[in-house]
Amino acid sequence: MVGIRVQTLISLLLVLGILPLTAIGARQPYDVRKVIQAFRQPHEDLVVLCAHRGLRALVLLFFLCNLNDDSTRWNGTTENSRDAYFRASEAGVECIETDIHISLDGYLPMIHDTGLGRETDVGEATGRAAYNPFTGKGYNPSVNNSTFKGFIEHLHLRDEGGRVHDETVPTLPQIVQSIYDSGTNVVLQLDFKDEEAVEPAYWQLKNLTNAAGVPANEWCIYKLQATWYRTPEEFEALPWVQDAFVSGIQLAFIPVYNPNDEVHFDTLASLQGFLKTNYTISAEIELYSPNGPLQALQDHVATLQPGGNSMFRTSGIFYAIGDFVTPTTARRTFFDTANYTLPADERVNNSVFVFRENRAPVLLDSIVGNMSTDGHDYRSNFDWILKTGFDWVITDTPDEWDVRLRGQGKRNIKHMLADGQKEADQALVSSWYKNKKRNSDRRHARDFEGTA
Repeated sequence: MVGIRVQTLISLLLVLGILPLTAIGARQPYDVRKVIQAFRQPHEDLVVLCAHRGLRALVLLFFLCNLNDDSTRWNGTTENSRDAYFRASEAGVECIETDIHISLDGYLPMIHDTGLGRETDVGEATGRAAYNPFTGKGYNPSVNNSTFKGFIEHLHLRDEGGRVHDETVPTLPQIVQSIYDSGTNVVLQLDFKDEEAVEPAYWQLKNLTNAAGVPANEWCIYKLQATWYRTPEEFEALPWVQDAFVSGIQLAFIPVYNPNDEVHFDTLASLQGFLKTNYTISAEIELYSPNGPLQALQDHVATLQPGGNSMFRTSGIFYAIGDFVTPTTARRTFFDTANYTLPADERVNNSVFVFRENRAPVLLDSIVGNMSTDGHDYRSNFDWILKTGFDWVITDTPDEWDVRLRGQGKRNIKHMLADGQKEADQALVSSWYKNKKRNSDRRHARDFEGTA
């Protein structure tokens, strides 16, 4: 695809009728409270989608055209950025999964890794060796041990290929404010990397809303590790949760169950406890394989019937697509792979490569251990996720998922639209593919002129 602009190719496919406008997606008139309700109660014709760290992939186009050029899988947008979140909402995605740490001075920067190296220009900014995710070497200071004011706030974000962008690291309140300013109606899944960040997030969001006036603490889903609060009693004893109850805030909580949790506590009893609470809207069950650890939880959710005592009847999972992009020979990639030998294929025996902090990348299957019954991590398999009965999915490729789900009759977003509103079917210029030069809201994105 070298020499053909993605914008030009999409336009051509639209003219030819190969790529329907409904497949491109457009901002949808969602009601965030209905989105929350869709997390609670399953619909046979809907799988809820969460854009992982925002919308950063261009998979839809290449999926529809049966193109396998992995150099174009990512669109050059920085993760956990205003740009990535704006693109997600413009593509019609109803939920964005975020990552949150707490800095040394109490701010809540939107960073996934424990270190700043892969996602920012901290190496260049401090005169140190830039961090290299292919070798795990370079300057990678901890977010927790760094101050936001005067340091992190000035760092620029990198995209998945290593390119440094204009946008700097945002905080959670800044992202919520940008959602208000842009008038978008999306919900956020707050994936807290530090337990210490949870309570500060509640207080910092307490006086914020979206443009429709819905309090942020009602559409920002608190997605917390189940091992932190194993029972409703532990969760409800937290001061900030008590404040929410007194203030009439309708919290949205999702406990995250991981395979190793089964060693430490009774995960099924924990799930059964939260099923009785009105603030728990679903459960994330990270089942790695058929009949693996946590299978009992997924089976239990499947048995729940309408009209019963359960406050929710759904579960979700992360779609593990891997982290690799085409090596440095591609004009999009700026990371130096150094002495790391890149594989010939991004998948080996249907397993994908993932970055590990301060170490070289590995195949998911090489680290799955006893979390799988047969040594394979099935979370990279679209069909397996649907067959297993998950109701919502966190994915780097929500555009591809949207098209494939629509083809199976599982993407009826009308359940989440505001009363009296219809599903948008706008022209190309209204979608996130619109020429960024004519849209000041996308000023942080870099154009890839002639590099598609």
